[in-house]
Amino acid sequence: MDAYPKAVADVIEHPENRAIASVPGILNIHWTTPILQYATGPFRAAIELDRFSAALHKFRTAGGRLVWTLHNVLPHEARHVWAETQLAQLLADRADAIHALSEITARRASEVLRLDPRRVVVIEHSSYVGQYPDWVSRDAARAQLGLAPEDKVLVALGGIRPYKGPGRLLDVFHELAEEDPSLHLLVAGKPAATRETAGLQRRCEQSPRVLSEFSHVPDDQLQVWFGAADLAVLPYSRILNSGVFWLAQTFGLPIVGPRTGALLDLADEPHVRLFNPRDDRSLKETLRSTIIELVDDPQSARAAHASSLSAARSRPPQRMASDFATFIEPMLTGQDRAPRRAPRRAAG
Repeated sequence: MDAYPKAVADVIEHPENRAIASVPGILNIHWTTPILQYATGPFRAAIELDRFSAALHKFRTAGGRLVWTLHNVLPHEARHVWAETQLAQLLADRADAIHALSEITARRASEVLRLDPRRVVVIEHSSYVGQYPDWVSRDAARAQLGLAPEDKVLVALGGIRPYKGPGRLLDVFHELAEEDPSLHLLVAGKPAATRETAGLQRRCEQSPRVLSEFSHVPDDQLQVWFGAADLAVLPYSRILNSGVFWLAQTFGLPIVGPRTGALLDLADEPHVRLFNPRDDRSLKETLRSTIIELVDDPQSARAAHASSLSAARSRPPQRMASDFATFIEPMLTGQDRAPRRAPRRAAG
């Protein structure tokens, strides 16, 4: 198959420009945020929605194909919900195929949008095994961050945004840290440009047991932040799919996450503990019990590490890539205007 991926700088200009090309190609949209999230008001959102609709019509009329990879039904922090809902339905109606990252994602989307099940294909989120450097030892990672070998270390890594619950994690962490002086928290990731995020950064910097990096973490440094930790925490209030969840497993960490979305499929894994995302007390008690079970006990900690790595290796990125290539090949070759279904894979 003679094809390769290429990043798109402007998701509206791209289909407009490709509409006049001899081979328009395939447009695979993952995140809809760049289309409407920066509209300053409802009138501007309506203009951008119409502009994108017109560009997409030209692109598809010229023979271009559209694939929508469905991560979430709507953006996590939608400014114009009515417009985002119309945009999602537009993509659902015009996509030649819809790639859902989990069965749960497809079901949740069908509760909000009109989806043609014949065009929905589930190819599950992979881990990141083999995609990032992983040669720094635990002791070396801790030494680099100024942590002692005997410290108990939690890590929350990824984009720092309000819906991901960093504020309540800090609240809960400080309560637990009063009970256990060996407890430390790592917070790292690119922050959203909000007043709330600035306040979170100040809180992290003022705490002697919180080590933070409010910027993008380079690929070769992921092994340091994850490698120094005993437990990954996803304090999210809502989520459908989580790349950070699979990234943490790639580095063999047990995980505390919200009881929602695709994480429900992994609730029975020995290294996974889920909390009620609407209840801060549930987060606190789940963290406390997980530390006792999967961090304090060396044998259980080793078993959790092995379980986490096994889960990551069960979903290698090469398999996801191969399934996606099989899924879009008919569109690339023009063999069939209706996409063939890729094999559905069970979680785990």
